[in-house]
Amino acid sequence: MKWVKGEEWINETMEEVFTRDSARATPVKGKTDIEDDQETVLDITAPHVPYDDTGRRTYEKICQKLDVVPSSKILRKLAESPSIDIRHYGLGPKGTMAVSVALVINSTVTTLNISGNNIDKTGILYIQRMMEENITITDLDVSDNHLKTFGAKAIGMMLQDNKGIRRLSIAGNEFTDLDATFLTKEIEIHPTLDYLDISRNGFGDIAAPFFEKMISENNNMTELNISWNQFRVPGAKCLARGLKDNMKLKLVNASWNGIDDEGALAFSDCLSNNAVLTELDISCSRIGDKGYAQVMRAFKKNEDLEVLRIGKNNIKEETVKLSIDLLKEITTLKLVLLDLSDVMLGASVVKELESLEEVHPNLEVVHGYTDSYGKRKMAGFADLGEEALWIIKEFIEEKDLTVAKLFAEFDEDGSNSVDYDEFRQGIKVRVNEFRQGIKQAKIPLSSSQVDALINFIDMDGDGDIDFSELVLKMKEITKKRKEEDEQRAAEARKRR
Repeated sequence: MKWVKGEEWINETMEEVFTRDSARATPVKGKTDIEDDQETVLDITAPHVPYDDTGRRTYEKICQKLDVVPSSKILRKLAESPSIDIRHYGLGPKGTMAVSVALVINSTVTTLNISGNNIDKTGILYIQRMMEENITITDLDVSDNHLKTFGAKAIGMMLQDNKGIRRLSIAGNEFTDLDATFLTKEIEIHPTLDYLDISRNGFGDIAAPFFEKMISENNNMTELNISWNQFRVPGAKCLARGLKDNMKLKLVNASWNGIDDEGALAFSDCLSNNAVLTELDISCSRIGDKGYAQVMRAFKKNEDLEVLRIGKNNIKEETVKLSIDLLKEITTLKLVLLDLSDVMLGASVVKELESLEEVHPNLEVVHGYTDSYGKRKMAGFADLGEEALWIIKEFIEEKDLTVAKLFAEFDEDGSNSVDYDEFRQGIKVRVNEFRQGIKQAKIPLSSSQVDALINFIDMDGDGDIDFSELVLKMKEITKKRKEEDEQRAAEARKRR
């Protein structure tokens, strides 16, 4: 097994746990040997302890050894659930070791979320060692653990040895340009990695060429979140060139970077030549009128993009009006969602949007606008999960459905509860026909919105979404929206 130099003592500590069962097989001093003709007689002097393939017993013993209080939630999840979600659980390095050793033995857990636990460099070593041995975990989240350069090296080594992981989230770990080399090469050649979240780090233009090569050469990944980094114009050009050559990526989130108009031009060229990408997020990226116009012109050639998020940029309504005229002329448009959040539009442009709906009835344009007092007329959402749930509510109303019917599509066993993977899959796939006359329709949510939605709905944090939780949250946001509408109406009456 590969290990990081200087940490051999960790190896020794874990080996003590792994070899505990062998001690039981050691002969007891003074015990007489069984004669040949008695070898078939059952020896009942020592009770038989069945093998614990859940890792529960191991977890309790290692907690005792490390003087750590065992978690009842972890014990329950080890035995009953394929998903262990212990984000922001205060594990620290010792708690991480206890979980890691148990998961070496466990053969049922497929998802581990250990984000926000301050696991430190020692903790990521435990995760690395565990993932070298574990063959069932395919979804791993170690975000927000301040892993820095040491963690980048450990994750790179983990990817080199573990070829079964499909989803990896390493956001918010203070990685910098110098750490890119430890990660990008292993990601580029990984045979199964399908989803990567590397957002909220410090990658910038120096690391951009490494990411360009990673994106262009990778043949497996379909979703990439590289938002909230420090890419500026040179870095944006590298990302766009890599994406232009990629033949697998379908969802890319590059928002909250300094893309600027020049970078937007590179993304326009990418969209004109990429026939695979279905969703692109470049919102809040310092894009102005020129960059927006260039991106929209790409739809003359692009017939595959379904979702474009380009809001929260400095885009004037005159430029939006020109883009509406452009979209009216395109007959092969597949776009179903154009997100212009926080782009302020006047009444005349809103009317143009209504006429656009006649040409492209499946296209939804999300925008924000102000009244004379500068207050939002459209309800805003402080929480991304709340926004995502409102989109589902509108989808249900549009298709004349009920919450129960929609949830039943996800809940195949009728238990009124689904795990995160089932819910995520149910949202992303096309919903079956619910009644005669309604064709298959897709709920327009991005991967990041779905993840935020799961966090928003799962109130008890048990790793499952119950029907009751969905109903309660739906009622909560409906009441909130109604109160906001009533407040705005009251304010409007006062101004009259």
